[in-house]
Amino acid sequence: MTTRKRIIPLRNRTALVSCRRILKRIQAVRQRRKCQVDQDGEIVDLLLDKADKTARAVISLGTRGYAEDGLVLARSLASLAIDVTYLSAKDADRFVSYRSTGREARRRMAEQCGFAAPDAAATDWDDVTARARRWKQGGAIYQRAQKANCLRLYEYAYRHGSSFEHSDSWSLLTYDPQNVRFRDTVFHLALLIVAYALVRAYQAWSHFFSIEDQPTDDAIKRHFLAAFPSAPD
Repeated sequence: MTTRKRIIPLRNRTALVSCRRILKRIQAVRQRRKCQVDQDGEIVDLLLDKADKTARAVISLGTRGYAEDGLVLARSLASLAIDVTYLSAKDADRFVSYRSTGREARRRMAEQCGFAAPDAAATDWDDVTARARRWKQGGAIYQRAQKANCLRLYEYAYRHGSSFEHSDSWSLLTYDPQNVRFRDTVFHLALLIVAYALVRAYQAWSHFFSIEDQPTDDAIKRHFLAAFPSAPD
């Protein structure tokens, strides 16, 4: 029995080429510019690592017919781009709050499983819990997006992707066999989010480490506009 190869529309093939070229450009800069990182810099560096992997996962899912799942990951990538841009301002207190959110989540999971967190005895948990609560409270990511000048990512990518992340009723419509053709539109949206979020995450990384590479910046802009000529700045 043979499986019929899935045909990807031209505009999505063009978007795929652009996303892959953007990924390649970013990877090349990182290989050329090995950064000396401190504890805060390591977080920014690792977030760009995660952005790279998430972008590749969206591409892999979408080309295999899982556009909706790709959009869920694209929404996660938009959230990451907002946070890394927020952190790139080099405000030490922001990094303390970011770490506190992770430490509080790790402690909660450890306690649910009957264990103590590794840093349980050496941590001011009142401060950690308060910071984590502020980071996760309703509207907090909107506030970070606002401070980081990432409202487009929040309003169009994060908020829209949330409908697929949380299985809102309208987002289920593409699972109806009669609406299968709309999955190509969902995939195109996911690729737009990937390209834009990747660029913002890379710009945040470059800003944090004071890296200037105009030829790469110009090339990335060309790659983006080749697939999304009418997309917002």
